[in-house]
Amino acid sequence: MAVGDAVQPQAVQSNRVVLDAYGFIKGWLIATSLWVGVLLLVVAAFFGVPAVQNGTDAGHVWGFLGTAVLYGFGVALLIAAPLAWVLAYLLRPVRNQWVHIGAFFAVPTIAFWLLGSVLGFGWQPVMLIPWATVGVAATIGRWAVRKDVLYSNSAAPPA
Repeated sequence: MAVGDAVQPQAVQSNRVVLDAYGFIKGWLIATSLWVGVLLLVVAAFFGVPAVQNGTDAGHVWGFLGTAVLYGFGVALLIAAPLAWVLAYLLRPVRNQWVHIGAFFAVPTIAFWLLGSVLGFGWQPVMLIPWATVGVAATIGRWAVRKDVLYSNSAAPPA
């Protein structure tokens, strides 16, 4: 039992939406793989295609692609996974799966925009467009696990 559970009425404690570890990892892998895949396509298009068209050596593109994979999965593991866990925890009382899916678009988009702004990518609202790719990937990942959720009707703590 968590702190504060005893003071909440049973109506607040019941009917929680719970995603087990399998569903969480499945959603994370889908969202991360999708986002990293798009990131790889962008890196290849912006660095590889011009190098090939100019007839120059495109060997450096492999390094950029490797960096993009490590960066994408690293950020997803260190920032996106904890953000998704906290968001899923906060949305437990909400049974409507479409609210979850909408929140998984809005919250990661805003969070990564703020993080990118702090890191020097700019505070302009137009910067929401590239960061919305994170929100779209998170939305698709959450949509993919919408049928994997468990509904807890018991206010009793798990045994």
